[in-house]
Amino acid sequence: MHAPFSKKYLLKSNKGTSVVFFAIVLTVILGITALTLDIGVVVLEKSRLTHAVDAATLAGAQELVANSSNTRRVVEEYIYKNTGNLKDLSVLVDTSNRTVEVTAVKTVDYYFAKIFNKTMQDVSANAKAKVENIKSLKGARPLAIIQQTFVYGNLYTLKEGAGDALSGNYAAIALGGTGGSIYRDNILYGYNGTITVGDLIQTETGNISGTTETSINHLLRQCNHTPRCTYQYYNKNCATIIFIPIVNTLDVNGRKYVKVLGFGTFFLEGVTNRSGQADVIGRFITYSAQGETSNSVGDFGTYGIRLVK
Repeated sequence: MHAPFSKKYLLKSNKGTSVVFFAIVLTVILGITALTLDIGVVVLEKSRLTHAVDAATLAGAQELVANSSNTRRVVEEYIYKNTGNLKDLSVLVDTSNRTVEVTAVKTVDYYFAKIFNKTMQDVSANAKAKVENIKSLKGARPLAIIQQTFVYGNLYTLKEGAGDALSGNYAAIALGGTGGSIYRDNILYGYNGTITVGDLIQTETGNISGTTETSINHLLRQCNHTPRCTYQYYNKNCATIIFIPIVNTLDVNGRKYVKVLGFGTFFLEGVTNRSGQADVIGRFITYSAQGETSNSVGDFGTYGIRLVK
């Protein structure tokens, strides 16, 4: 006949069981915590990589506009600077379709999950940017130029003196109102309204030579970059870079409406004032700007960029 268990033995037995159970539960909790912490690190690195790839893709698309042969280098420099070591990087530049696609893979090391023999995980990010023609934008200057085939780097007269233009119109336009003060502010700061392809805008009468000369020279003096900007190498935010509406005609007399067909970007080279007649001279460049885009409008060298995936 077996002796009955003592209360003391039962307490010791229950205590031992509790310790084992607690150890198991603690191990599970620690394991879940470890996995949660490591998953958090993976999610964070995935987010960082995604942002870096998006930014590098947009930077590459901007370079595609300015210098397509340099696009890949810009993407690689940008992404390695912002993400560190990568396991793999793919940069696809399609100049015919004006797209840049970037795919990056990065290995993330686990810290706590190594106890479960999980040491690392790969994360990836992909983005594709497309360059499209600008359909509408803010910041246009109160000058206009007739639709034509523009050649990169060529000089163009953006506002003519009286001897070169039609009577009463000298390629100045009225944006947001008429008069010398509005015209001056629009030259200095750009029109704060939005202009869209298809809009009708008024021509400005008179040569306005004094205001034109003073305002253009002010913009030229704003370039304090070293070395000084040129149409080939310039700071993207330099005051010498201006947007101008491309219009269907300037063969008008007096204050008339002309139709906006697109937007051109020009690098200001100077202004001359001969006997009260102001000529503004600039070189045509390609440029990426902020604004609504569409490939159904004319291509005049001013582009917008958007992520398509």
